[in-house]
Amino acid sequence: MRKFLVLMLVLALCLAGCSNKCDFKKQQTPALYEATFVESSGTGEMMIKATGIGCSVEEALEEAKKTAVWFVLEGGDKPILKTQAEKTRAYGLEMQMYANPVKYIRWISDIKSKKKEGGKTKVTYLFKIDVAMIQQELAAAEIITSTEDLGESMGLPTVSVFADKGGDFAKTAVSALQEYFQDNSFEVYKAAQGDTVNKIVAKMAALEGAETDPMHDMALSLGTDVYAKVNYSGSGSKASVAVEVFETASGKMLGTTTGFSAERRVSDANALVQEAVNDAGAKVVSQIRKEWMEMVKKGKPFKVAVLSNSTDGAAVDEALYGALKELSSRPIKRQAGGKSTFSYIVYLKDMPNAYELFQALKKAYSGPGQLEKVSDAGSFLVIKAAGNGEIELTIE
Repeated sequence: MRKFLVLMLVLALCLAGCSNKCDFKKQQTPALYEATFVESSGTGEMMIKATGIGCSVEEALEEAKKTAVWFVLEGGDKPILKTQAEKTRAYGLEMQMYANPVKYIRWISDIKSKKKEGGKTKVTYLFKIDVAMIQQELAAAEIITSTEDLGESMGLPTVSVFADKGGDFAKTAVSALQEYFQDNSFEVYKAAQGDTVNKIVAKMAALEGAETDPMHDMALSLGTDVYAKVNYSGSGSKASVAVEVFETASGKMLGTTTGFSAERRVSDANALVQEAVNDAGAKVVSQIRKEWMEMVKKGKPFKVAVLSNSTDGAAVDEALYGALKELSSRPIKRQAGGKSTFSYIVYLKDMPNAYELFQALKKAYSGPGQLEKVSDAGSFLVIKAAGNGEIELTIE
């Protein structure tokens, strides 16, 4: 009887041990997809809060590393791989990244949480991921288009940044966003203090009769392809910046986003502004890049303003509209400007700048007089048709 009881006890202990045995099958992809964005700690770096699971803390940590890399590649609202086609092409390289995630990790925090779940250990850490390195490897493998390749194929857009509202911290946000664009290979044009809107731009805006946006008019004067408005708000422990980005020639919005800093007490709130801009900057650059790649396929917008006289105006308008139609396969938007002054928005492929557009129009134009260039700045071209009459809009 005693032997029987001992045997039953041993069997019970064995069953208890067997039932508590951890059964975790490691796979190439992350076991969990639990991750959140914390902050952009630099122009090419991102902090991620990621969770992993395994039979031990060490095993769970390895899984959390894979999850953090996955988040940068495919998770959140600004993944590197944006389309299914990119994800399909990236599959092999992505598996290599999961096999060696530490290559892309620049810092790991202490353990943030730990608990048991179904006999397994679940842990959470903070990771700083080298986003720039991941992007470079994907571009080298021709999975995504690098900024440099995009610049070679079309020329990256020139950018200007303006503060909408927010006081001194908004000025900090402008400087930080300008730096972010420069670090991502964009050419940034800065409006110097005291700069005024070009007289041509001001007069054309008045003739078109639309409600003018001073930032848009300044961007036209500077000759930038794109301009961004920055609006700061925040408290002593947290900052946020709202950014809107517009295509200058057409006024089309290319993207809008809000960036946030982590919430913490600091001696200088400008550090929080910088964090918020880094967060917003990553999203905005992604939005601009996507729109600009569409322009590579469909054509870049140009604003063309034409000065004439009331005698020849109608004929000049008709001839130039016809010339623009020959150059573009997309509809041309005419903007009102009176009997002797006209403006158009035209989308053109393989047209790098306004000066080359002027050269093309000179060849295609068959209206009264001869075309003369008044001004060309970025994607904004002002020309006059010099016939027998006087140009009625005087540009001083």
